[in-house]
Amino acid sequence: MPDRISRRTLITAAALIAPMTSLLPKLPLDPAAPIFKRDAGTGASTSSTGVAGAAPSTVRSYGPNGTHWPANTPWFDASFGKVIDVACTWDAISKAIASVTDAQIVAGVHIRVAPGTLPGFGSSSGSKAPLQNVGRGTASKNILVSPKNGWGTVTIADDVRIKGVKGVTFARINGRSVLLTDCSRTNWAHSKVSVNFRMTASSGIVRDCNAYEVVMADAKVDISDPLGFAAGSNSMITDSVWEGCYCAPVFRPDGASDHIDTLQMYGNGAYRGLTIRDSTLFGALNSALQLGGPKPDDPELGSPFLTLDHSILTAQVIAIQARYPLPAGAYAPKLGQAINGSGEANQLFAKDSYVFGSMYNTQWGSVQNSFTAYNKAPTNNKAASGAWVYDPAMMTVAARWFDDRTPTPTDDYLASIWSCVRRRRGIRRLDLVIPGPPSHRMAGPDRVSCGPCRRSASRRPSRPPRRGCSVRR
Repeated sequence: MPDRISRRTLITAAALIAPMTSLLPKLPLDPAAPIFKRDAGTGASTSSTGVAGAAPSTVRSYGPNGTHWPANTPWFDASFGKVIDVACTWDAISKAIASVTDAQIVAGVHIRVAPGTLPGFGSSSGSKAPLQNVGRGTASKNILVSPKNGWGTVTIADDVRIKGVKGVTFARINGRSVLLTDCSRTNWAHSKVSVNFRMTASSGIVRDCNAYEVVMADAKVDISDPLGFAAGSNSMITDSVWEGCYCAPVFRPDGASDHIDTLQMYGNGAYRGLTIRDSTLFGALNSALQLGGPKPDDPELGSPFLTLDHSILTAQVIAIQARYPLPAGAYAPKLGQAINGSGEANQLFAKDSYVFGSMYNTQWGSVQNSFTAYNKAPTNNKAASGAWVYDPAMMTVAARWFDDRTPTPTDDYLASIWSCVRRRRGIRRLDLVIPGPPSHRMAGPDRVSCGPCRRSASRRPSRPPRRGCSVRR
């Protein structure tokens, strides 16, 4: 793990607050661009395709909204060629995964788990894996494993390690601590975890192990990193997407000395190719994102190390100011750090993102339409293409700014976005604005539209649609 960088004081930034409306980017209207870059002022939003089995079109956001979903996995109401109902046991799930052929998977396989509680046996690198070495990942689609009765009906009772599972998407299964080891072509989706979520490589190369709307909703006082992306000796993990995710801050206990990051990239092996998209990560004590650095024997040196796409990272001091008051018994942070670690120079990319805090000194490959509260970023974090826009007003942004962009993922909110099984119903559309500096007063409609019925509700997406909305949950 790289040493913590020297203290970055941002007091100067707070003293230099000034309107910066001139920094609002003027993006071209590109019909092929994502929705947040088109027609934002008129409240346009994407719509479902209507194709059988297709997931809802992704609505760009800064956290979960029910529409982030792996492209290789049929949606819940697809015309599956094979539906297998199983008991709530790891053995039953394992046997069902092993029982199907690639041809059946291409036609669609849905394993529906009965309500209940799955056991866990620990989530360390040496823990027993109750689900191990099943699935092949050789079909063009993934097997879908989800609760038969919907989100909230299947829970993993204790920490769990899943090892060597390939070509499977686990969705709407909640847990305490989940470790995915050597799980290429496997997705974890629409899930609430309470302690941590990690993916690692321990043998060979792991590709396409992804997280879609994985949420750690509650702040806590603890000494462990909530999110991890790691590779052991003689192994590699790469080509991973974390999309629509959310993590509340972890506060260090007063008197402890542990080094805590929200999402840490680490290990003796090679790790890279991580994309964080449409996500919000509130900082742990040290940082929101620990990049680590490249390994000399990494076979893919010179390829993208990290991509930050339409996401929000905050230092813990900003998390306290904006949403999560310092808990009793927690150490009060002294750093204003959002990103630590060098990553690989010229292989870091940022687009349409906000970084509320300081960053480790490193060269970025490209930075587009992205803003930071770090006053030294224009000098210490230069990019080969584009540049970070320094906005001192970001140091004093209030809770309302975050509430308008990334709703607190309460159980009621998660139930409202993860309970639907129909593509064309139950998905709320948040009318987004083009990312711009927080000092700019955003224009455009101040509403949420509910799916196909288009009834307007409050701007705050955590509220349900207005009474009388015909959309079923």
